[in-house]
Amino acid sequence: MKRNTLIILFSLLLSHAYGQVSHGGKPLPFAVQTRSASKELFEEMPAFDLNRELERDMEDSDGLRGSYRFAYKFMADFDRTNSGISYTLPDGTTVWRLGIRSKGALSINLIFSEYELPEGAQLFIYDPEQRQILGAFNHLNNSKLRILPVAPIGGDELIVEYQEPLNVSFRGRLTIGEINHAYRALKGIEPGGDKSSFHCMPSPICYADSIDDGLEKASRSAVLLTINGTTACTGVLVNNTAEDGKPYLMTASHCLNENFKITNPDYEAISGSVVCFFNYNSPTCDTVRRGTEEMSVASAFFRAVNTDYDMALMELLEIPPAYYRPYYAGWSIDAKGGMSPYRAFHHPLASVKRLNIVDDAITLKSYPGLFIPNSHWNVEHYSVGCTDGGSSGAPLFDASNRVVGLLSGGRSVCDNPRDDFYYALLRAWVHTSGDPQKQLKTWLDPGNGNAMSIDGLDPYSTNPCTRLSNVFESKLNDSIETAYLPNSAGKMFGVNSLNSIAEYAEEYYASAAATVEGIYLVAPSVADNPNNLKVEITVYSSLAGKPHTLLHAEPFSPTYCELVKDSFVTTPKSLQRAQESFVRLSKTINVNGTFFVGYRISAPASSSFSVYNLRKGLTLKNTAWINRTEGWTTADCYPTVPFKTALFIDPVIRYRRNVANEPSAQKATAGIFVDVARTHLHITIYEKPVAQASFNLYAADGRLIMRQIVEIPARILVKSCPPGIYIATLQWGNEFYSQKIIL
Repeated sequence: MKRNTLIILFSLLLSHAYGQVSHGGKPLPFAVQTRSASKELFEEMPAFDLNRELERDMEDSDGLRGSYRFAYKFMADFDRTNSGISYTLPDGTTVWRLGIRSKGALSINLIFSEYELPEGAQLFIYDPEQRQILGAFNHLNNSKLRILPVAPIGGDELIVEYQEPLNVSFRGRLTIGEINHAYRALKGIEPGGDKSSFHCMPSPICYADSIDDGLEKASRSAVLLTINGTTACTGVLVNNTAEDGKPYLMTASHCLNENFKITNPDYEAISGSVVCFFNYNSPTCDTVRRGTEEMSVASAFFRAVNTDYDMALMELLEIPPAYYRPYYAGWSIDAKGGMSPYRAFHHPLASVKRLNIVDDAITLKSYPGLFIPNSHWNVEHYSVGCTDGGSSGAPLFDASNRVVGLLSGGRSVCDNPRDDFYYALLRAWVHTSGDPQKQLKTWLDPGNGNAMSIDGLDPYSTNPCTRLSNVFESKLNDSIETAYLPNSAGKMFGVNSLNSIAEYAEEYYASAAATVEGIYLVAPSVADNPNNLKVEITVYSSLAGKPHTLLHAEPFSPTYCELVKDSFVTTPKSLQRAQESFVRLSKTINVNGTFFVGYRISAPASSSFSVYNLRKGLTLKNTAWINRTEGWTTADCYPTVPFKTALFIDPVIRYRRNVANEPSAQKATAGIFVDVARTHLHITIYEKPVAQASFNLYAADGRLIMRQIVEIPARILVKSCPPGIYIATLQWGNEFYSQKIIL
């Protein structure tokens, strides 16, 4: 056996501002002499037997393998009273610094087991050179769980820096409870790389022609999970009969309790440590490439676990934004398991998403030696694919694109793709005790309507985001290359000796008024130092069919991102691999008709950056443009090697809808009021009892000023906001309310 393993938010004025990097600010300088000033600064983790850990991973691969382990966990209890150094600045600010060293670590990530900061305090985590800086984290990151998982810092040393001003309302509570030493990269098995079984596990893109719209949506519901900073599994977002857009996340229980090795697991805390990666897909089939890592949501509420069946259900703290294109899968508790063919989507060894196909019927059987008898759907044979560590929690869809089970484990390998077991939603639906925390029905059928099945939900169906791609449209995404000029003159779509301007663009068309939400790039590996790379992503309007007015330029800063409670944190993303990246635009860019998205390289002169292009001779239509000294010209008019092609740089757009940005003339569903002193906002929801809502405050130019989950009724401090016009938004369930605010 194998241990296999977030609505329409925007008005005409704004676009969604998810993806803002933490809350701004910088740590104090960290000079060389400071680093060696005190031996008390660093806490050094003890050595551990790496070979034994690798052996343990191999041993686990023969049992119920629920996750892909990539880190060794040290339990800790570090705070200001027992570790690091503290000092006071002239303005009265108290600074606590703690260095953590774990020799040989590829990266280190932390989980703060106690996190509650007063307003004004700031927390940073960074490497000793301050090339990777996470933060500031502040009071907006406080949560009911009072924990904070943070993204990894590359290398074997990091610094924690906490700044607390004089006269804060309370003394911050900050404890480092877990330190995770990565002995292999989080998504370290490169797609198509050193795992031989990958050759029989195709990416969904390989079946693009045969995957209908329903199954394509269903595939978007499957996500990669990291748990507790050390392991990875697969999960699926699921719909409920209220169809209220609650982001329920289902996986296998053994993914949360380390294969049942944790005694009395704290599922609230474990759920709080979960990070959910969307759209981690290869953009090509024949050569599997690393997918985008920029779309993630961190932390969840625990809802239900039943280890008798291997069922686990959580609810994400944040609703995934529109440009993630999330989908909540439908489900079925049909006693026959629905009809074939069945399809499963999973992330083996934390790699890009894979597709399995089952053409035969499935039967209800007992998982050998584990779980309640006759509680699992047995896949006797896969027509396509198999599973591996990290696949657990993978959803199995019937022919109606409804989830009937989730993977617990099995024996399948490429040479013998058979005998896997998926726990049946049918069996985990109700519990004899009626305990909500042991059954699915309470959460997925909240109206107690005795539903046997439900279709999936696209929460943004009335105003969706769409990825435009000339490469995908051509169906030639496997026929891409890096075009070079003759005589070693350089890359045709990069820095070269013929172009004094290294700028390129791809032509697109919006059939109506739309906003550009972000841009995908599919690029080969480059040798550039990320600290020296100077690339900007650009958006141009059109005049006479050519790129004309620069609408926006956004620095291309490849990052590994995680959304922690209500803000993203980032760390530099390696460019030394072929991969897809996503750049979220920092402001609203409006387009209509022909427009262009592209990139320009300003330094260094030797940069090897470019994006892929369609091979010469494969397309009769040219959409690629080159900016030369004399102006913009099409690629097929290039003086040296003219040919028609397309660049693999794709915008995500959202067509504008007539959504009011102020309260409706009809009965308002909510109210946001400014007090007389203009220091607080008072929030209430009228239509029905609501416990919590997601609150966002935007400046008139679209910048996100504040985001937090609030208890209703709420009182929000805004005295630090400069006078001006703002837009406040509330979202609860699938309800949305926005209102203009003057401070």
